[in-house]
Amino acid sequence: MSASTPRPASSLREVRLRVPAMDCADEVALVRSAVETDAGVVAVAFDLVHARVDLTIDPAQTSEARLRDAIARTGLAVEAVPSGDAPAPARRGPGGMTDVLLSGGLFAIGWIVDGAAAESWAEALFGHAEANAIGHAHAPAAVPFYAAAVIVGLWRLWPRALAALRHLRLDMHVLVCVSAAGAAAIGQWAEAAAVAFLFAVAHRLEAWSLERARDALATVARRGVGSADSSQQAAPVERWIERFATIYTPAVTLAAVVVAVVPPLMDGQWAEWFYRALVFLVMACPCALVISTPVTVVAAVTALATRGVVVKGGAPLERAAATTHHTRDAFAAVGVTVASDEDDDETLEAADVVIVTGAADAGALALFGRQAAHAVAVIRQNVGISLVTKLAFLVSALLGSAPLWLAVVADTGATVAVTLNGLRLLRLRRQP
Repeated sequence: MSASTPRPASSLREVRLRVPAMDCADEVALVRSAVETDAGVVAVAFDLVHARVDLTIDPAQTSEARLRDAIARTGLAVEAVPSGDAPAPARRGPGGMTDVLLSGGLFAIGWIVDGAAAESWAEALFGHAEANAIGHAHAPAAVPFYAAAVIVGLWRLWPRALAALRHLRLDMHVLVCVSAAGAAAIGQWAEAAAVAFLFAVAHRLEAWSLERARDALATVARRGVGSADSSQQAAPVERWIERFATIYTPAVTLAAVVVAVVPPLMDGQWAEWFYRALVFLVMACPCALVISTPVTVVAAVTALATRGVVVKGGAPLERAAATTHHTRDAFAAVGVTVASDEDDDETLEAADVVIVTGAADAGALALFGRQAAHAVAVIRQNVGISLVTKLAFLVSALLGSAPLWLAVVADTGATVAVTLNGLRLLRLRRQP
């Protein structure tokens, strides 16, 4: 984005784009890097759950077509969306699932071929029991199947990984590709294939969980009920997580380099420590941490919208959770303004929460208060799940007790767990 003299608002244009495969904070960062280098981009905002990018541009310096091309070069498909367009139902394509099944099938064939030639089936997958036997040999006939499983599982990631590197970013696309390539380089072909297959599964599960949220939003829109947009007022915890992520990923990546280089200078076990560093790389992406808050917020506000309570993002939810007095005056005391849709336009614009005609005021406010408290509790749970999982595997990796494939399973499991935990808020809690 340009830091030049501010331009008159009358000369600017709003552009809305949809990036259907934008399912993770890494993809948000990749798109941000692609568009913010354009001098004609004045402002950019992201809505991960709607898979949407809202841009303010100077038509004299750039165009929608130019920005779409920039995003497409990252390997992500992009499409135009008319301004004010309602959330659309998720469009499920067979491509992602085909990759998962084909990668898994090739991995299984490789394992069967390897197992037939190995001393045991476990050895084919996990290697020798001795701690220093990292580079165990595979049956020559199994290696092509493992290699094919890696290619099929990760082929959609390579363009994104290369785009991230062009923008000097180390994201999950880069880290997973490097981890799989590194495992193959030290002879761990089975683990490289496992990383590729499990990450393909993880990506499909993340996409599926967000599709659920998008479908729920589309259902609300079709009913004609106003739906708050999670990008309007981001919760303070969401902004804190974004700042934390900008520090966490480089720090853990640097730690992986230290683990790969420093200990083997003392004990000479280069392959062993390189393998442990690969686990660090898998753990360096904060996907579970970053996705947990926006999904929870959107689930909470979508459920409230179906009951005639429109909430403008996560910030009002977080503030409302600070009070147990569910009236307009209590909410006002913690900085949450409530209006009715019968109020004038100025009041509606300034309000944090709007009660739709037909919803009983007292009941709607009580429902909003309970849902706000529940949402904040779930966000805290999700942050705890994410951080504990990361810490446990970083320590295990340092001690050499965390295999690479299990680190991918743990990272995937944490991401899916926090997403599904957040989506529970689509079902409103009954009054106790």
